[in-house]
Amino acid sequence: MFGLGKSKNLKVIESLKNQGIGGQSVMYKLFIKALNVPDEKIRKIELTYFSLSVLTYVFLRTYDGTEKERVIDEASISIINASIPNCGEVISKNQAITEYQRRYQEYDVLLRPLFSNKDVDPSTTLLMHFYEQVVQGSAKGAMIKIVAASSLVHQYVVDNIDFVKQKL
Repeated sequence: MFGLGKSKNLKVIESLKNQGIGGQSVMYKLFIKALNVPDEKIRKIELTYFSLSVLTYVFLRTYDGTEKERVIDEASISIINASIPNCGEVISKNQAITEYQRRYQEYDVLLRPLFSNKDVDPSTTLLMHFYEQVVQGSAKGAMIKIVAASSLVHQYVVDNIDFVKQKL
């Protein structure tokens, strides 16, 4: 009832799942409100890939618990399973996992500069790439909005760091 019998890893997996699913909602609102993208143009499974990529990136670099690769793998599969029925596409679990793995590699490269002082504005580059994946088109016409909203993406990453460090 209160989770007293659950192992620490199961509790962490459950918390990661809740964080990952909640992150999709945050990113959806960013696209609707800050970037003015109509709902029908939002590829919702891409919101899953992005929020899960950020969460995975942060978790693997900041979590001190045991078996972190197994824990994040289980949480990732759980998040993908929960997201598929609501993504508005017909996509298999295997297809979504394969696509996520490919997308994680892309986002990983774009997330790294956020943790160094070498790049001028890595949040804008990250959001620009994310935008193009979500709308499946060019970000050229939305660059002013993307630049203005890039601080929100940066804060989203920071919020995930705080979540892992403080809640897990």
